[in-house]
Amino acid sequence: MNDKDRDRCGDEAGPVANKCRYRIDRLLCGLVMLCFFALPSSLCASQWQPYRLKGLSLNVGIGVLKANDFHANFYNGAPDNANTLLRILHSETYGHQIWNNLTNQDLIGSSVGSYNQLTVAEYGDMYYRIAVQLGIGFRYDLEGDKWAWALKFDYAKLDALGAVLLNSGHGSVYLTDQNRYVVCPTRGEEERIYFDLGIIRKIGLSNGLNLELAAGGNLNNTKVESSDIEIGGITYSILDIWGGQSPSSYVGSYEYVNQGGIGYGAFLSLGLGYTLTKGTAVSINYTFHYNRVNLQGFDKAAPHHSLRLNIAVNNFSLF
Repeated sequence: MNDKDRDRCGDEAGPVANKCRYRIDRLLCGLVMLCFFALPSSLCASQWQPYRLKGLSLNVGIGVLKANDFHANFYNGAPDNANTLLRILHSETYGHQIWNNLTNQDLIGSSVGSYNQLTVAEYGDMYYRIAVQLGIGFRYDLEGDKWAWALKFDYAKLDALGAVLLNSGHGSVYLTDQNRYVVCPTRGEEERIYFDLGIIRKIGLSNGLNLELAAGGNLNNTKVESSDIEIGGITYSILDIWGGQSPSSYVGSYEYVNQGGIGYGAFLSLGLGYTLTKGTAVSINYTFHYNRVNLQGFDKAAPHHSLRLNIAVNNFSLF
């Protein structure tokens, strides 16, 4: 992984790619805000469709969430992270096993004479897979057919993937990078719940078809489930259940480690929906979240994106 590869924006790696992603995030946010605050007068004056939601509705949805990759690096095992790889790599409990396994597979050379000499060449950047998001909530459509407020909860289980490179100890300059390093896949799992409260601006486009723009505040709760690394085909947990101390095999059980917590932020949403005669609305919504996720060392605010299908049932009945 050289500097040239990391700087290629098209490969989605390195600082140039990060700048490109943040520019796209700002552009999407700006477009939604422009629609929300500067609506064309012709649309504002258009007549709202006769089929519409009235009062309280139950809202359910399913979609996909792309969380920001900045927070995924919580799981890469770097020395400053809550869960560190070196705690496992240089521990008496696991170090001998790791070193013997790598030696038997000839993945490390004779220059790495003990587990204490195992070194990390690079803690790679991690990324979140696109996750399925499930949601439920309520909305209340006010009289006048132009405004509504909504309250919703969304749940997603996120997987963070990446890799750490260990130095193999093979010192020949003629070896490829594959032989020079031991590639160790890393993975983290977490559960994340979003709580959104906002106001909706409705614009009638035609009979039953409408545009909806929403904005509001957000709370989120993140719960870390696991943080693992695979070394020489064997998976090890690097989740710190030892209170920052060296791992010990002499204790049969440990107390649950609570990692994660409450974060906050804001959201903007753009949706296109169709309202049926029985007071049931179906819509496709894109939502831009900009929020803080409470992961130790990675708790700054960052953008997140979701796309979902929503069904709003007026009076909680399809009939």
